[in-house]
Amino acid sequence: MELLQLKYFLTVAKLEHMTKAAQELHIAQPALSRTIQRLEEDLGVPLFDRKARKIRLNPFGKAFEAKAKAAIHLLEEGRREVEDLSGLKQGRIHLAVMNTEQIREPLKNFLTKYPEVNFQMFQASMEDFDNIEANQEVDFYLTSLPIQQEGFNEIPLIREKLYLAVPHGHKYANRKAIHLSEVSAEPFVGYKENSPLRMMNDSLCKEAGFRPKMVCETEDPASIAELVRSGFGVSIVGGCKSGEELDLVKLPIEDPASERIFRIAWQKDRYLSQAAVAFRDFIVTYFKDKEHTIGSESRKALMLR
Repeated sequence: MELLQLKYFLTVAKLEHMTKAAQELHIAQPALSRTIQRLEEDLGVPLFDRKARKIRLNPFGKAFEAKAKAAIHLLEEGRREVEDLSGLKQGRIHLAVMNTEQIREPLKNFLTKYPEVNFQMFQASMEDFDNIEANQEVDFYLTSLPIQQEGFNEIPLIREKLYLAVPHGHKYANRKAIHLSEVSAEPFVGYKENSPLRMMNDSLCKEAGFRPKMVCETEDPASIAELVRSGFGVSIVGGCKSGEELDLVKLPIEDPASERIFRIAWQKDRYLSQAAVAFRDFIVTYFKDKEHTIGSESRKALMLR
């Protein structure tokens, strides 16, 4: 049994589609099929149920998938420990990020200080957070969603106030603050329906007694800002910005109470490389003196949850 067979098997098990798995692995489909077939021959049992072009894990496959994931995880930790012997410069860090707006600047600063550290980063969906314990590859989650599962440490970084963004010239543009229920009939622009921030914003609107009428959805904060500026609709946005100042009118939301806590979280029993520990310490220090930073007592209380 070869390591490559395990990696190929896990990709097929994840996608349950041979063609898509071959595309993700950048190999020819016949070669992938032969690899899976040899693995099944080595084990003496089929791992998938095959009907026409559909492929699904069978009970043997599901049992083997759990062990294969554990094996890959242990080997990955071994590689990371060996990398640590060569020092911080060679480290790799895996990040799951709700959105990149808050970390764009600190990430750039960290890479300026440690240019040889490699990052692998993906934008996490609600499904990723629902299955957070199953993902053994991620070093840190950077998110405004609280981690509900046990076995995680987290450090709050920012208490971010939320605002209603409207374009200049909007009928509410001269207001000092607003109750969210006042804009129940307004068109909204925002994140896609399955994104964590969209679900948080929808929950806030629900608390105000309405469901927002979405006219445009995107994954990019800059696109949301541009759509608001162009008059397509209003949007709920955070108070913390990175990059250029957004040319928007941002009205404090008086009711319901609206803020979110941006945090860094990681599994308690995960091995953290020197590079990962350095990144965690760096990003905590970076946000420590920011305008929206949580006070030390609130920070301590959240860490003890």
